[in-house]
Amino acid sequence: MKFIISLFTLLLTVSSCDSSKKGIENSATMQDTLSGTYYITQMGNTDVSLNKLAISFDEKTNKVTGFSGCNSFFGSYSLENNSITFSNIATSKKMCPKDIMAVEMQFLKVLNQVHAFSIKGNIVSFLNNDIVLLKASSNSSTTKKSTVINDGYKTAVKYQTTSRGSYNFILISKDNILVSEDRHLQNIKTYSIDATEWNVLHKLIDAVNLEELSEVTPPSNNHQHDEALHATLSLQIGDIEYTSPGFDHGNPPKEIETLVNKVLSIKEKTVKQ
Repeated sequence: MKFIISLFTLLLTVSSCDSSKKGIENSATMQDTLSGTYYITQMGNTDVSLNKLAISFDEKTNKVTGFSGCNSFFGSYSLENNSITFSNIATSKKMCPKDIMAVEMQFLKVLNQVHAFSIKGNIVSFLNNDIVLLKASSNSSTTKKSTVINDGYKTAVKYQTTSRGSYNFILISKDNILVSEDRHLQNIKTYSIDATEWNVLHKLIDAVNLEELSEVTPPSNNHQHDEALHATLSLQIGDIEYTSPGFDHGNPPKEIETLVNKVLSIKEKTVKQ
């Protein structure tokens, strides 16, 4: 009888150790999986998928970047099992319509309240005391860019620069070029675009790795000061907008340097005509 009891105790101990080991392995897997880009679909009980909010995690640098509705944001994060802490979150200084700014302010406020996360499939939930504050989806199941473009969805490239005293907006699509220096985009000039220029630009857009656009590294960081020109590049593919982190105007990340220079060249040629 004592032998049976001892054997039963041993089996329980082994089972317990095995469960603990699996728990640790699952936590590690969860941390590994978090790295990448997610698109916010829900904030509280509100569907915000149309606002195209995005958040990207880089596990190598523990940097977090993203798009908060109007501005790009950047900062740091730390993980411990399924706990997460954000720190030093800052944004670019662009101004947008009041309804967009309201969503952005709420999103940034909620982000600072997040203390945990859980992942199920391609859905990540960000929580505080078991209350889901945000839900997001990875882009792994999204239709590939080349398919979207070939299906005739709208494709456009947007370049913006902002500082304490200036603002510039450029949006180029197959149909036209929109240019503005008005932060509220109430005064926009429209120009036609040469078909040859668009074809060249389209090929450069097609060459960009959309999955990694939000993770490119700016070669310099003067844009973090109010007086410097803070630039962002966004690509609209269908109904999804992919946005780069902020970078110094005149010194873009190498992955998008050719595209940025082409956008600026088209804009300058067009405005001078």
